[in-house]
Amino acid sequence: MDYTSSDLLNKINDGEHTKGKEVFNALMNDKVLSELGAKKVEIARSLLPSSEIPHSEIVFDKTKDISQEDGEDEKTSQ
Repeated sequence: MDYTSSDLLNKINDGEHTKGKEVFNALMNDKVLSELGAKKVEIARSLLPSSEIPHSEIVFDKTKDISQEDGEDEKTSQ
């Protein structure tokens, strides 16, 4: 079952701490698996020579880098 943070808060508020622990573990498991999958893709891409990386992926990565730099610039200017 897919849980949300609201489910966790509801279980805690209702005093169902054991069920709350299950919800918490499920939420953390989903996040860890998601991050692990992203990291595996990142590592796999770094192992490929740049000539084997599709052009669309290179463009996407450059766009992502630029948008992150813009976000950092906005934070420092505030």
